[in-house]
Amino acid sequence: MFDSDFPIADEPLPRFLDDAAAAKLLAAARRDPDPFVRLAIEILARTGMRRGEMLGLTIDAVVQIGSAYWLRVPVVKMHTDRYVPLHPQLKTLLDDWLMHRPEGLRSNLLFTDHGRAVSASRIEAAVRRAAESAGLGRVTPHQLRHTLAAQAINRGMSLEAIAALLGHRSLSMTRVYARIADRTVADEHDEQAG
Repeated sequence: MFDSDFPIADEPLPRFLDDAAAAKLLAAARRDPDPFVRLAIEILARTGMRRGEMLGLTIDAVVQIGSAYWLRVPVVKMHTDRYVPLHPQLKTLLDDWLMHRPEGLRSNLLFTDHGRAVSASRIEAAVRRAAESAGLGRVTPHQLRHTLAAQAINRGMSLEAIAALLGHRSLSMTRVYARIADRTVADEHDEQAG
């Protein structure tokens, strides 16, 4: 027998939250007294941004295009930006965050703490805190990115639109979410058949 005689194993699916768990996480974040926890969870869950992209947002990241508001996400790798539609609730949270921003900061970063850039560990802690409050197990910021993509594909969004939303350079990076949709359909079929 040769290695080529064995079937190629599928790559594991990205870990994501189902709709019920995602709703619990958002509800827990909305109850949290820390405005950073509320905003971090909403941004990650509603935009699919990477943790580093969130940390790189600047105070002029919210832009109006026509009658809608968008979040301009700098994409350092490609030296370009992508635009993500802003949910009205997230727009309100961002406006509130900016309104309470201390005057005279030298940094133009959106997320600062005592004049310094917020650390990645603070985002991790915010997600962990909301997940614990929601009664969920371990949740990571990147899982919220996968969750948004899984929700989008399960609601019929095209792979091209998901790729644009997530900032994928090629559709091959996005095709994994089609497998999530297939798995979701199979699970729902099994539930109804059982």
